[in-house]
Amino acid sequence: MPFSNSQASLDTNILYYFHVVGRLDLIWALFPEGVWIDPAVLQEIREEFGADLEIHLKEQGFVFQTERQFKDKHYLEMAEIKARRRGLKHADIVTIVVAGKQGATCLSADDPVRKTCDERQIPFARHLGCLDEAIRRGLLCGDEALVILDLFLDEGLYLSGSLVDDFRKSWKS
Repeated sequence: MPFSNSQASLDTNILYYFHVVGRLDLIWALFPEGVWIDPAVLQEIREEFGADLEIHLKEQGFVFQTERQFKDKHYLEMAEIKARRRGLKHADIVTIVVAGKQGATCLSADDPVRKTCDERQIPFARHLGCLDEAIRRGLLCGDEALVILDLFLDEGLYLSGSLVDDFRKSWKS
């Protein structure tokens, strides 16, 4: 169960979209014992969007952890993932490895990341799963989740129409 863990490892996509819509607080509320962000994720955001998100996170008081104690077995795991899923970037791979190492939920939008997490029995969630859990915990009401969903879509997050429709129906008051 992705939300029975109290820690999460975030990939670029999740971090970027929750940041751009101004709701990073939801991630920190859903995972109160720790949010793990690899420097490769922050670098990807810096390169792709020109935002120095690390500075913003610190200014807003969003404390996060960075794994710096990789052992040889973790580097071997990264190499094995890369060999099996050539399309994954380093930031995606390290997000998976950190989630497994820390017993955290892996937050990503990428299907290859999800498949890899499933194979390794690492809990996994996407944007809509986070919003749905936030509603369940009383952090959001359905109407607020719908606004955030629309902001995600306006910012360019691709979600299948049927999935969006299903969540819209379940969140309408």
